[in-house]
Amino acid sequence: MERFDREIAEILGLDERREKDSELFKVFSEVFDKTTVETLSYFHRRGKIEQLLGVISTGKEANVFAGVDSKGNKIAVKIYRTYTTEFRRIWEYLAADPRVGYLPKDIRKLVFVWTRREFKNLQRAMKYAVRAPEPIAFRNNILIMEFIGDEVPAPRLKDVEKVLERRDFEELYEFSMSAIERLWKRGDMVHGDLSEYNILIWEKPVIIDWSQATVKRNRMSLTLLYRDLRNIINYFGRKGVAVDDLEEKFKELTGD
Repeated sequence: MERFDREIAEILGLDERREKDSELFKVFSEVFDKTTVETLSYFHRRGKIEQLLGVISTGKEANVFAGVDSKGNKIAVKIYRTYTTEFRRIWEYLAADPRVGYLPKDIRKLVFVWTRREFKNLQRAMKYAVRAPEPIAFRNNILIMEFIGDEVPAPRLKDVEKVLERRDFEELYEFSMSAIERLWKRGDMVHGDLSEYNILIWEKPVIIDWSQATVKRNRMSLTLLYRDLRNIINYFGRKGVAVDDLEEKFKELTGD
């Protein structure tokens, strides 16, 4: 365990001799279990993660950290908890996805499958010209992606909505609806959780959090498509944008 502590200290940029008993070190030691530390060490030795700089976001399933690689490039590092309270939700999403084969009963290994699927989802989104963080690498419960921002992470739409103007909302609505349509028609894919919380405002808007995204063949895809449309139409409608009719747009995309 001492080796793991040293590796955590190095990756976090902590001086172990001075910081080992600090509250910060204790927090990270609790979050990073043995599997996570071993995976971080694997990436560290290969230059993929030189250091983690701080937390970008926290959630029930994962934390996202800002970091740098061995070349000094900023990266985003998503670390899924290997023992998550969201087991049932993860199982249901994976079981319905025709791309996923045998599902392990071990929650830790199930999280590994979940992580790999998000990496593949990001690749697929970018293939069909939907702006998402570029996936860089994954292993076990860790996903390395493009960092969106400059010195600080790009804000979510929800975080900056008060300073945006009507024209900004209109352009973001067009961006969001175009992304939904392009994914569905060209990529045979749906994001499944698109909202003001998963759109980053940057030079061009960026859609994040692709863990639940899936393909059209999935029996849940129509439900997820309807949810994306409803979220986007309702949100931008409240901002005064002339939005599409939800039912008509859904029928237009699905032919149903």
